[in-house]
Amino acid sequence: MTVEKRQVKKMITKEYFYGDGKYQISLQVTMTDGNGLCCFLTGGQKPHLGGTVVSAPREKSSAIEESDRTADFWVSSVPGHKDVEAAIPIAKYLAVTLNEPVSVSAGIHIENAKPDEIRLLCGNCKKAAEIFVEEYKKHSF
Repeated sequence: MTVEKRQVKKMITKEYFYGDGKYQISLQVTMTDGNGLCCFLTGGQKPHLGGTVVSAPREKSSAIEESDRTADFWVSSVPGHKDVEAAIPIAKYLAVTLNEPVSVSAGIHIENAKPDEIRLLCGNCKKAAEIFVEEYKKHSF
């Protein structure tokens, strides 16, 4: 039996936060050295798993430059949960901005949330993602 040695780069997981109190969002990202991102987006009063979105970047059909990208996405939701509504724009943003496939599993819950609270939580999701992107582009993990 022959054992082949190969060097495998480590996956690195980092966590990013945005917001305060019950409106705080956590974005946990596992990076695979440019081969995809696996994210867990949680927050509110009851973090949980409500659904997952997978997004893959691709060139727009009308692309003029290589940077003209969009992303396709696939959604799997736990029945009765709407967490993927927060995950879809984050998955697409990360896939397009970083040109990597992305999965975002999400679970964000505030009891009897009002529309303005939902907008605040979704905005905090975007801010957490922007903080991650800024750091990811600056560093090679």
